[in-house]
Amino acid sequence: MKVKAVNKKVTKALGVTVNHPEDGYGHYWVHYGNHILSWGACNGEGLEADASGFHIRREDDHSEPQTDYFAGYFVDNPTKMIHAVKPPPPKFKTGALIRFKDNKRSKRYGINGKLGIVMQAGGSGMCRVRLNGALHHHLDGQDTFHERDMELAKSNL
Repeated sequence: MKVKAVNKKVTKALGVTVNHPEDGYGHYWVHYGNHILSWGACNGEGLEADASGFHIRREDDHSEPQTDYFAGYFVDNPTKMIHAVKPPPPKFKTGALIRFKDNKRSKRYGINGKLGIVMQAGGSGMCRVRLNGALHHHLDGQDTFHERDMELAKSNL
């Protein structure tokens, strides 16, 4: 992804302006909440260069190279960088009736095609679900599952 596209994506998602070097080369960064997000331009081509080195650190955490302490961590792409500081909203609301998809993970857990009610819609792609008639399940039928394995139950009325 080009630096110009990353700048646009970060500005749109977080609503902050991107700080960049005067000549357009080097590291670009934003300050969001109590985090500093940064990325660099490869090959010195300015805004048309490929972006890489997506880095996240707290604003009060600084690297200390003399002790081999390097603040923050790297992520693979700008979407992961944005979601690290501003997680996406939950896919399902609390109280929603869901059905588990017929996929490999659901078959492994033995829940494919079963119905459940979302008890707690957390972030980061997980939901706490109470399964229909699953008293034999551990946690009394209430477990945490991936949102991507669920879909809203549809009635045929």
